[in-house]
Amino acid sequence: MPYKHPKISYGLPMDNYESELTAEYVEDLQMAIGMDKQKRQIVGVRFFFNQEDYDACPDPQVDGKLAYCVMVKKACGGKSYKSRLENHNCDGGTTALGLEKSNNRIESGEEYFSYNLYGSSSAARRMRQSVLSLHRLEAVTYGILVKPLMDFDSAPDLVICLINPYQAMRIVQGYVYRDGRKPQINIGGMQALCSEITATPYITGELNLSVLCPSTRLLCRWDDDVMAAGMPFENFFPTVEGVIATINSTDLKKHKEEIIRRFAARGKQLPLDLDDDYAVD
Repeated sequence: MPYKHPKISYGLPMDNYESELTAEYVEDLQMAIGMDKQKRQIVGVRFFFNQEDYDACPDPQVDGKLAYCVMVKKACGGKSYKSRLENHNCDGGTTALGLEKSNNRIESGEEYFSYNLYGSSSAARRMRQSVLSLHRLEAVTYGILVKPLMDFDSAPDLVICLINPYQAMRIVQGYVYRDGRKPQINIGGMQALCSEITATPYITGELNLSVLCPSTRLLCRWDDDVMAAGMPFENFFPTVEGVIATINSTDLKKHKEEIIRRFAARGKQLPLDLDDDYAVD
């Protein structure tokens, strides 16, 4: 570990967290890509690695057991939950989130092969080994918090958006706007919200997309056109700024008019060029 001098104060990035600014960015992204029409909130996730921090969190603990993706679905609807291992009923989620270690049946690919989604047991094992999961790291997760991003009073670890393909395109364009660096998308249609959208961006530090998986589509009853994006919280502000900056170059005139109306309804002005439209007559 690096040496810490006793006479030096070591600050943390979340010391000066501005919850009102985060709420503004949440609202701006929702209006810029039309998420406000779906009544689906942007979700934040925080990991706890000790009992003290977990117990200090005032949000209610899950009563009984839920799958992690169901907790995310409920947070999209405005609910807030913290949870520990005993509150989860999906071992794909508990291993991906580092709440417990895995076992030989899962890591050998036997469990995946039993789903009849892979042509051989070896293919199932390769798939399992490619799934990014916090259980493979040394630290054990004590608990997690899932709730609407704008309700956090200190910085979360991750941001999750349940979106359609157009909205996914706009988020990616916003993400790459600043430095032109493409996210290295990790996708396999398996363990969508727990691994692809939570563990993967947490481990890689990058935006990731998911077309969801059979389990979360069954448990959460997502519409067929729903997919997801997950990113570290530190990427959220520049991504929203990038989305706003690329509206003129990306969106059709009819989209721009809708965006202007949405912002105006919230008392905000967004100067867009309605004459700058790449649509072909």
